[in-house]
Amino acid sequence: MKKLLLIVLLLPFFINANELVFKLLEVNGAKAFFAQSKGQMAKVMYMTDPSLKPYSGLVEKWEEDYFSWEKVKLSIAPIYSSKFTNSELEEIVNFYTTGKPDSFLVTNTGKKFQSLLPEINQEFTMNGHKYMSHVSPFLYEAVSNSTKSLKQDK
Repeated sequence: MKKLLLIVLLLPFFINANELVFKLLEVNGAKAFFAQSKGQMAKVMYMTDPSLKPYSGLVEKWEEDYFSWEKVKLSIAPIYSSKFTNSELEEIVNFYTTGKPDSFLVTNTGKKFQSLLPEINQEFTMNGHKYMSHVSPFLYEAVSNSTKSLKQDK
């Protein structure tokens, strides 16, 4: 009961932190970059496994389902929210929305942000690999089900 109460009491803080991170991901260009890379996961899958090419419809549907911005932003939000307070996140958002002034870089938050950037970038890469290993089985399951369905139709 105490755990449930704690969760209920802390939930607004987590939601607020995520909203700040989502805003940060917009203003720092991550969302726009992600939008430009639409279709890239399908290409990666075809390069790593050419046997998927006949199932392009399934591959594209899989990419659409599992690599929507809504799902991806949820998977990467903890990278920022685990390192920065809400106040720091607000400062970082302000840094991006005000044209990246050098004055931010000498603040405590700016110094912390700069020092954590390599770690954040590394976590993005690791998160991407982890996410891919989590969702790629769903593609192969869809292909397998499609193949079984074709065999049953014959």
